[in-house]
Amino acid sequence: MLLPGGAITLAVTVVFMYALRPFAESVGLVDRPGGRKAHTGNIPVMGGLAMFVGMFTGMTVFDISAYALGSLFLASFLLVTVGMLDDRFHIPSPVRIVAQIAVVLIMVYGAGLPLYQIGDPFGTGLISLGPFTLIFTLCVTLTMINAYNLIDGADGLAGTLALITLTAIAIVGGIGAPSTAAAVVAAAAVVGYLFFNFPVGFNRSLRSFMGDAGSTLLGFTIVWITIGITQGPDRLISPVHCLWFAAIPIFDCLTCFVRRSLAGRSPFQPGRDHFHHTLKNGGLSNRQVLAVLATLQLLYAAAALAGYFADVPDYIMFSGWATLGLTQRFVIKSIAIQHRALLQRRRRPAV
Repeated sequence: MLLPGGAITLAVTVVFMYALRPFAESVGLVDRPGGRKAHTGNIPVMGGLAMFVGMFTGMTVFDISAYALGSLFLASFLLVTVGMLDDRFHIPSPVRIVAQIAVVLIMVYGAGLPLYQIGDPFGTGLISLGPFTLIFTLCVTLTMINAYNLIDGADGLAGTLALITLTAIAIVGGIGAPSTAAAVVAAAAVVGYLFFNFPVGFNRSLRSFMGDAGSTLLGFTIVWITIGITQGPDRLISPVHCLWFAAIPIFDCLTCFVRRSLAGRSPFQPGRDHFHHTLKNGGLSNRQVLAVLATLQLLYAAAALAGYFADVPDYIMFSGWATLGLTQRFVIKSIAIQHRALLQRRRRPAV
């Protein structure tokens, strides 16, 4: 059923990406250039809604509990609705956070998906969260939702990174696992969207954005599936390994949060200090930025899968992940500096 479900999701997403363009333009759901936005022309922002419709159409093919599917639908619908309102009217961040907290509560109490253990990251044994379960689930989910939202700053970037994460999850689940079905459907929706957003020439006239509605939907969907495969007696993988699957969005989000806080700025205010901004400041094109960050994420996902299949202990995986997180900005900045130097050498007149 994986192939039919994925094919249906892909087809529906593509159809709605086309069909919703006039609607988006008629209601002003477009992204206009100016300020921090350097694109040309007004770009329709309906990728989130199209992916939402595609995903839930595809999921009807699978034998998924109506209760679980209903909870996921309700939570996702709330996220997409608030995201679209924010894309159109720029609603205050407290309103968005309240909506995101609500979707976490639906996930925990409606679908029974709390994050109550985090593996053995310190080599001291399995850590259960006990009374801190809800708080920790809230923190992790809100971080993931906003990490994919914040990384959505270059054509194809958020979608490609999400696609890598979902592919890694599907590999862990293998054929027949519910998590694989959910990951395949979500991945198919992302592919359908990328037809209209990946930085290639043929889709220039149909260029579209996913907006906050799409990026928050992707972050939440990934958290939902990940908690399902890391918790309970039938868990497939440790939460520690899964940190690697979404390393780039998480590192980017946490790095910006810490840097802004240390500088006395609000971590919730927009800025130009994300990884993709650093690379663009180094003279990299949009395609080069996408290639660098996607390649890094592919390497990290591959390392996590290798660690999973080789039964590498959690504390080793966590130590490696934390080290990468602490040094990731220096890696990104080094790439930008080296590229800028390369461009300057090329421009230097020959003697």
